[in-house]
Amino acid sequence: MNRQILIKDLSFAYGNNVILENLNFEVFKNDYIAIIGPNGGGKTTLLKLLLGFLQPTSGKIDIFGTSPLKMRQKIGYLPQYINFNMDMPINVLDITLQGKLTKSKLFYNKKDKQLALEKLELMNVGHLKDRKIKDLSGGQRQRVLLARALTKEPDILILDEPTASIDPEGQKEIYDLLKSLPLTKLIVSHDINILFEGVNKVAHINKTLHLHDSVNHDINLKEGHFCEMELLDYFRNHKCSH
Repeated sequence: MNRQILIKDLSFAYGNNVILENLNFEVFKNDYIAIIGPNGGGKTTLLKLLLGFLQPTSGKIDIFGTSPLKMRQKIGYLPQYINFNMDMPINVLDITLQGKLTKSKLFYNKKDKQLALEKLELMNVGHLKDRKIKDLSGGQRQRVLLARALTKEPDILILDEPTASIDPEGQKEIYDLLKSLPLTKLIVSHDINILFEGVNKVAHINKTLHLHDSVNHDINLKEGHFCEMELLDYFRNHKCSH
């Protein structure tokens, strides 16, 4: 198998406050991993470590055999909160093109613009390319931000609560789009329905990590919903990695 991420004996603390403790797991090409767990359990901290925004207190993270900082250009990232100055006259295409800019590349070219337009079309918002970002709905804005992350042409896509504050119909559209993307995906979500949207592994994080290598997609759905107790029983009774 083609391993892309290795996390070994990883711990992180703010002073004496231990956030993550002795995490071990691997991510392989085209994995689609849901990262779940309680508030304050360390989910977003793990994402920041994967992106190189934070450094481990102990242990290591290898991405394609080297450090997250060196591999950041191979990772597309959609954070939970992005604050826009809604008074700025920036349009959808300009937002999307930001995915091509780096410290060493401050301007984009014709090829970049064509790529950004293709990703907007892929996210079903190509027709909004000239609209101001402030005039979009929450679901439209998330699709634009996904297009921006994909314009980076990443090998790995990391998403932190991509369906937060989006209505159920919009959430389903985002999930369907994510399922169609042929790349490795790690998604933090409080929405347990993500487990039924194509993920192949589930990482439960609450300071430590428990990895479930399979998801029972046969759990009964009733009118589009599931019994949470049945889901909890499933995870309680199936083996997982630590």
